[in-house]
Amino acid sequence: MQAIVLAAGKGTRMRSEHPKVLHEALGRPILDYALAILEELGIDQPLVVVGYSAEKVRSFLNTRGKESGTRPQAILQKEQRGTGHAVMMTRSRLLTKKQDVLIWPGDMPLLKKETLEAFIQKHRKSRSETSVLSSLRVNPAGYGRILRAGGRFFAIREELDATPVERRIQEVNTGVYLFRSDRLFQALEKIRPENQKGEFYLTDCIEILSKKNARLEAFPLASSQEGQGINSRADLAEVTKVMNQREVAKHMEQGVTFVSPEQTFVASGVKIGRDTVIYPWSYIESGVRIGRRCQIGPFAKLRKGTVIGDESIVGSFVEVNRSKLGRKVCVKHLAYLGDARVGDQANIGAGTITANFDGHAKQVTHIGKKALVGSNTVFVAPVTLEDHASTGAGAVVTRGTRVKTGEVVAGVPARVLKRKGK
Repeated sequence: MQAIVLAAGKGTRMRSEHPKVLHEALGRPILDYALAILEELGIDQPLVVVGYSAEKVRSFLNTRGKESGTRPQAILQKEQRGTGHAVMMTRSRLLTKKQDVLIWPGDMPLLKKETLEAFIQKHRKSRSETSVLSSLRVNPAGYGRILRAGGRFFAIREELDATPVERRIQEVNTGVYLFRSDRLFQALEKIRPENQKGEFYLTDCIEILSKKNARLEAFPLASSQEGQGINSRADLAEVTKVMNQREVAKHMEQGVTFVSPEQTFVASGVKIGRDTVIYPWSYIESGVRIGRRCQIGPFAKLRKGTVIGDESIVGSFVEVNRSKLGRKVCVKHLAYLGDARVGDQANIGAGTITANFDGHAKQVTHIGKKALVGSNTVFVAPVTLEDHASTGAGAVVTRGTRVKTGEVVAGVPARVLKRKGK
């Protein structure tokens, strides 16, 4: 099976110069969600139709392909003349004449892998030549309506072209299709831009195929929420909210406490150990790993590449970026740890900063086991604070410094404090 992802539109209602499919939901471009699920289904070379800001979307596809080892192929639609026209652009790239082709809008990231698998199974079991994933909506405004006669699916009518009676229909098109490729292109040859928008509608293929007695099916989603597309900033906010609820619920099922789930933000791809407590207004990016029995927040930000060891505390207004904290590390207040390596049971005082960028590259700060870092310490990386070493309040540990085991440094720049009699 091949897949076509439609990602050419500008998204006029987004009121943005940025391509719609690259707007982010929980820290990831919305297009990335579709590509990730296709990858899980074994489709690692989807055809992605690009148009508006094509180079930006291509750049994203190239970067993502290198990171994941997949090969999404960009197909240019120079003029955005409708969904049917977009699919026409892919014809020369389809591998065989009789295969299932999955078509999926790139702005519909709530669709679950399990739902898509069930849709594919129903399509094949029914021996349908063309299947549509539909959705039941209380307010169907803006969506194409599914038309049935005697229960038999025979057409999709776009809202601008629908009659008043058709507009009352609550079963709508999600934009997800499975076509047998030969049937798809037979129908595409016959569609015409004879509609209110003057575009080539992919939806017109359904009625054309119905008149040719093709076997057609429309399978309603169990949850209409999954069929939510993104056409506006309000849609984006609603989708992001749902994604966050899903992630939080998943972690709670695995033994994580969220003091206020509605006020906590967790991206997909996060791992959190049992009996960890997450306090409100914490933001946890994809790729973060948190151990067991930790305390995170309130107002903590854990960024990609961060690992927090068991029983550690990352408290109020603390940001941790690309850093690894050992077991029982305590960093309770007002600190920034970027590119840091912190040993077990180290205590990081309020106001501590790792100055990790030297103007050219990010540098690493090493803080040893049971080290005590005084309030308002600044580490000008690269620096090393060995096990059991300490800094005084307000110390500035300059670039290249190595504080040896058990030593205490203080001042600006920090100097070793001599003990009495030594």
